[in-house]
Amino acid sequence: MKTRLKNLVRMSRSLSARIAVLMTIAMLPVGLIAVYQTQAVIDSARLQSRASLMSQIRSGATSERELIENALAASNGLAVLIAKLGEDNCGDILRGFVEGNDNYIFAGFVRSSGWLACSSTGDTMDLSGRDTVRRAMERGGASVQLVQNGAVTGRSIVIVTQPVRGDDDEIVGFVSLSIPHATVLSKLEDPDSEGGLRIAAIDIEGDLIAASLGLDAAEDFLPRDIPLSDLVQGRKETFQAPSGTGEDRYYAVTPMLEGKVMLVGSWPLSSVPGTDTTLQSWIAIALPVLMWIAGVGVALFGVQRLVIRHVAQLRSAMRRFALGEREATTLELTDPPAELEEAQRAFNRMALLIAEGELRREQDLKDKEVLLREVHHRVKNNLQLIASIMNMQARELETDEAKHVVSELQRRVRGMAVLHRALYNTPTSTTVDAAALVRAVVSDVQDLVGPKVAPEIDTVLEQIALYPDQAIPLSLFVAETLNNTIIQACRRDAGDRIGVNLSTADDGGICLSIDSPPVVDTGTAPAERLDGMGRKMITAFLLQMGGTMETTTEDGRYRTTVRFPRAAYGA
Repeated sequence: MKTRLKNLVRMSRSLSARIAVLMTIAMLPVGLIAVYQTQAVIDSARLQSRASLMSQIRSGATSERELIENALAASNGLAVLIAKLGEDNCGDILRGFVEGNDNYIFAGFVRSSGWLACSSTGDTMDLSGRDTVRRAMERGGASVQLVQNGAVTGRSIVIVTQPVRGDDDEIVGFVSLSIPHATVLSKLEDPDSEGGLRIAAIDIEGDLIAASLGLDAAEDFLPRDIPLSDLVQGRKETFQAPSGTGEDRYYAVTPMLEGKVMLVGSWPLSSVPGTDTTLQSWIAIALPVLMWIAGVGVALFGVQRLVIRHVAQLRSAMRRFALGEREATTLELTDPPAELEEAQRAFNRMALLIAEGELRREQDLKDKEVLLREVHHRVKNNLQLIASIMNMQARELETDEAKHVVSELQRRVRGMAVLHRALYNTPTSTTVDAAALVRAVVSDVQDLVGPKVAPEIDTVLEQIALYPDQAIPLSLFVAETLNNTIIQACRRDAGDRIGVNLSTADDGGICLSIDSPPVVDTGTAPAERLDGMGRKMITAFLLQMGGTMETTTEDGRYRTTVRFPRAAYGA
């Protein structure tokens, strides 16, 4: 996942990607204008089509709307009369109204408690348990409802209710007018059987009031997956959806009586032009997209031919040059632009100068390495010559004390000669292997004391590269300590053994330990029996290495342990 993300980031920063972005930004205003204009034309056509559809619906339901509007107006007038005259003459007023209007079969006044107080038929009863009464009271205003079985008439009717308000403007009841359902259906005839238009009227709770071809046929053309209550809430004005028969139809929703009755119109898709909104949207954006593809394609082709392929050759030549391929570094571009041709000449000049400089530097390094090795070789020879002269001088000395002093100086000079010999033999000429150095010092000490005096020396040495600033005092410290241990602690027995251990500590420093053989006098460690010069030299060597020394004893054997940090170059 991280690799893919890195690749995407790298591609997004490429020249082609940036050219595509710039072309997109340049062409964006033109594309937006084209999309806007095309979409504006499509929207205008849709609005006209929608207005035409709404007009067809309202035209097909004109008779039904007039019937219900008249019923609402009549119920409102009856509500005003009952509020002014009271319930005494209520029955006569309602009876006279129904007898003078053929569209109504019942009129009644229902108190807010649900009691039918008076009616055109003279019936009174408790209607508080009827859903029609509960809904009328909950709505608190004029309403239209379909009732399959009227409480008084026992017929399928459409009830129009109007609240009756008292002096304090509180609802004291409502007037109810009943219209035969057959009368309502007759007003909503099939308006356009050839065009396939079907109309349905629903109340504000989503209950079907009337429909083209009757209520039983309404399920076939109404939306299958959308409840009628959602249509009442005005969720959509025009939309496409499958009908009850599974046919995709086009629907339009518009109020017949605002807040009371909604009309739902339904058409087959074939009879409504411009209903394929997806195709219209694709047409709106097709031209700008084609323009963008053509523009970006031409730009990328030009960039590829004029820039990217030449840059790729330049990058390849630079990579080969960086990897050390100096034989075929000349860059030759094919028909490059003037700017890239100048870059080609600059690269070739740079490669030539760098190659020549590297040759001179390599020769200088070889000369310096030969010179440095010669210096170490001559210093080693000079130190060996000095040691030989001191040996010749010691033979002419008469006192043992003078011979001892010269012998000690000779030994220390030989120790420094051992270091320069190691530096001369090392491949780097700048660092020396501490293990090889200590091993050479041990061998030189054994040679100096002679095979009869020299004990067995066991070494466990780890290969550690040290700079001369620490290697010199380390070799001298080892030579001084070993010589002192041999003189002070060894008894010239076959069991005398000295242990020398060199390793890297956990903190990255260097740890050197020298174990002496068991000594008879355990009161004083060999390191504590050094003369004044030896003690001063040990202290000086420790100071040069930047280390610390610790002496411990176990079973008569003394261990001298030195710890010092490994110095960096030039420290």
